[in-house]
Order: sequence, then C-alpha cells, then structure tokens
Amino acid sequence: MLSVLERIVNETREAVEARKDTAPLAELERRAHARTERNDFVAALNRPGVGLMAEIKRGSPSKGLFAPDLVPADQARTYCEIGAVAVSVLTAPAFFATDNDLCDAVTVLQGSGLPVLRKEFHVDPYQVAEAAALGADAYLLIAKTLDAAQLTELATTGEQYGLTAFVEVTDGVEAEMALEAGATAIGINNRNLHTFEEDLGTTERLRHTIPSSIPVVAASGVRSREDMRRMEACGVSAVLIGEALSTAADPHAKARELLGR
Repeated sequence: MLSVLERIVNETREAVEARKDTAPLAELERRAHARTERNDFVAALNRPGVGLMAEIKRGSPSKGLFAPDLVPADQARTYCEIGAVAVSVLTAPAFFATDNDLCDAVTVLQGSGLPVLRKEFHVDPYQVAEAAALGADAYLLIAKTLDAAQLTELATTGEQYGLTAFVEVTDGVEAEMALEAGATAIGINNRNLHTFEEDLGTTERLRHTIPSSIPVVAASGVRSREDMRRMEACGVSAVLIGEALSTAADPHAKARELLGR
C-alpha cells in the first residue's frame, strides 16, 4: 500500500500533467520573466541571528484542517509586522491550500523586501516555472521524493528565473544529495515524512554535516521558546514556524515568545 507521501506525489504528478494542457510552459515563462521584483532568499536567511521563517498554513495531511478561518493576505501582513525574515506559503491541496494563497501573499508583501517560498511538492520543472510566474522567490524541493538526478535538475531549473531552490532533508543521505545538487539553502525537517513523528534531534544530528557557509533552516516541531533555544544552539540560520503561528490567537505575542523578545 502506498504511503501518504507516495500518494501525494503521485497525485501531484497527475495534476501537473493536466495543467500543462491548460497553461503552456511558454506562457508561464513569459509571466515569470515579466516579474521585475525578486527578493534574495539566501541573503534573508544569512542575516545576523536566528531568523523566523513564518508559514501560512491551514492544515496538514496528518492533522487535518486546523486553521479554517486563516486569510493568507492578512497572515502575510502579520508576518511582515512581526519581523519574519521570509514567508513560506503552502500551495499543495494536501495542506488545504491553493496557488491563490501564494498570489494573495505575494501581492500583500510586494515592496516589503520579504522573500516568499512556494511550499509545494515540486516534482517537475514545469512547477518551477509556475512558482516563478506566481511571484515566488524560492521553491521547495523535498529530497525524499526525488532521486539524485531529479533533485539536481530541479535545483538548477530555478536559476533561469532567478529563484532559489530550498532543499528539505531528513537524514544524512539526503543532506549529501542536497549538497551534490548544489543547494544554496537547506531545510532540515524534524518530522518523519512517513510516520509524521517529530524529533528536534534530527536538526541537532544533521546540522554539523552541512557546511556553515550554507544557511540551514530547522522545520517542524518548534512550538515553544525552549524548542527555539534547542534549534538556536545548533547554529541554524532560521526556524520555520507554521502551525504555532497560524493557530495562535495573537501571532504577534507568539512570535515574541518564540524569539525571546
């Protein structure tokens, strides 16, 4: 039986093939190259201190819909106010999201200087063109869903649009794959993508295997100031926070708590 991750990837591939018939690659490329504003994702992560990458997240495959009333435009505005160094926007249907969420966030953040990450199951170069056309500055690549050749191809595809590939890893083999693919920004996911169990020790174990010259973001499982301290002690450049901010009654207060301000 297929795992949840395998099922999502298969459904994504089918959906991408269908979209190619309605939105030709040439049209996406035209829109992508017409975009004049691109924000430097890597530079944002390399700012002094440990930054907050804030995520617009309504739900997840493992927990279902937990923020049904979330308004992406309002959430993006809030993230700008709380001092996030970058904004991650989920667009995958498995996370109760669509590309409209990304468009809304990009519109609100225009002129802010905040880079936007399209968090999607990117498995085809066509999707990288989509990310660029939609106004993203970076796009997620999940190493576990790709082989080495696919990862390298997708990581380099973004260069023609001025986008950064943000490669997510969960173990040492994937971290090595990311480095060999030329990744310039790496995320360490503390969530097991098959069991969905979370372990902050994943970042603690893997951070030292990645050169300090490459910004590393710790993702998943960070909900408290104590969790943040553990990640800060690893030497990460930023921490990705989605659920904790998306479900907080007061995101401003939650951000201050997490950052110790």
